[in-house]
Amino acid sequence: MAGRKVCFVLVDGARADVVRDLLERGDLPNLACHVVEPGGLTVGTSVFPSTTGVAYLPFLYGVYPGTANIPGIRWLDRAGATGDWRAQWRAARSYCGVQAGWLNRDLETGPSIFELVPESVALCTPLTRGLRAGAGRLTAARALLGSLAHYVGTYQVLDDAVGDAWVHAAAEPWRFLFVVFPGPDGLTHLLDPFHPRVLAAYRAIDAALGRFMARAARSGEVPAIFVAADHGGSVMREHSDIALELEALGWRTLRHPVHVWRRKARAATMVSGNASVQIYFEPRSGRATALAEPDLPADVVAHLLALPAVRLAAWRDGTGGVTVATSAARARLRDVNGRVRYEPANGDPLGLGPEALTADDRDLLGRTLSGELPDAPRQLLQLFRSQRAGDLVLAARNGSDFRGPWEIPEHKSGHGSLIAEHMAVPIAASVPLPEAPLRTVDLMPTMLELLGVPVPPGLDGVPFSRLAQGVGVGA
Repeated sequence: MAGRKVCFVLVDGARADVVRDLLERGDLPNLACHVVEPGGLTVGTSVFPSTTGVAYLPFLYGVYPGTANIPGIRWLDRAGATGDWRAQWRAARSYCGVQAGWLNRDLETGPSIFELVPESVALCTPLTRGLRAGAGRLTAARALLGSLAHYVGTYQVLDDAVGDAWVHAAAEPWRFLFVVFPGPDGLTHLLDPFHPRVLAAYRAIDAALGRFMARAARSGEVPAIFVAADHGGSVMREHSDIALELEALGWRTLRHPVHVWRRKARAATMVSGNASVQIYFEPRSGRATALAEPDLPADVVAHLLALPAVRLAAWRDGTGGVTVATSAARARLRDVNGRVRYEPANGDPLGLGPEALTADDRDLLGRTLSGELPDAPRQLLQLFRSQRAGDLVLAARNGSDFRGPWEIPEHKSGHGSLIAEHMAVPIAASVPLPEAPLRTVDLMPTMLELLGVPVPPGLDGVPFSRLAQGVGVGA
């Protein structure tokens, strides 16, 4: 059955509070007129790790990163790490450089929305699997202008190119249009989330939305519009380099950018965002599976948990669940037929109370949405679905990250953690929003329904239609 045309706008790194503030000040008139007034705006949750690329998966595939076996923007291939120097470089996966395109081939999940809707066009996206020839546009501009902007801050040039291409595409006969604006995230890394240049980037995107809608109205059908962010961001006041912490303990550590060939490495650190890190112990051992709780080096874990920069750590408990810990508290998480079981052993690391509980997945999302760690139980469980996830995963406190100030350029702000500043994202749509709490993973099945395309099985997201009816909220 034929449905509506749909346009999805990904404003990379947009904070929900910044969007609301700009709307209230009248600085985003086109978002207000064309999206929020006919539909709505809410605060939803992203995924862990909350970082560019990985956090695009919900919008295009309808699944969590762990479901797609992509545990971060950097991760270690345990088998490949035992090979020659070429294999070792490949094994130290990083989607931040020349391996960026490998994200498309590394995915292990069902079809993308591009495959389900062949009449798709995408602008400035690193995820292109399933797009027809010529339908993935500005990929070279993203690589060239994005690399330049990373060092000199010219993100507005890239965003202007995206805006012009977006307006030009308004008159074309696509059914699904995916548009990415990298500017707010890039500028936030170099500056801070509330810097005037960052706020100017939001306003420029809003102006492009107005031009797009005007041309779409002249050309015929006006599409349904969705606008969301993949993650938030916060100022980094402390760089706590986990690789250097491990080195100080005598653990030679494999890490990016120039230590991926580290000889006799006893650990590997793979940082995302830069406020989350996956740690792999004995990375050259050739182990096919990850370590679980009984085999982790307890002294190293205790040292890392005591670092002021670490909000929490998580690892496999060895019985199918996940242990989550702080320096003073520990609990176990388990997935029980779509319901989440939380069992504090001592203390309450996730702030859910000292007593054991079992809750519906969506109810627990609503309970945590306005807290310090929104959706943390589900996000920790989904991450460890990935066999590629580290033996130990750390999430940073607000104001801290896990790479040193040596990074060029230094990241003055960042994301990647489970904290609200990184996980809470704006979700706006020109169609009515359900009253239920939302995740970014819910948008792909919702857009498929509007497009008149059957929603495939196996998605982690729930379409708005079912959420509005209270159906499937425990999935």
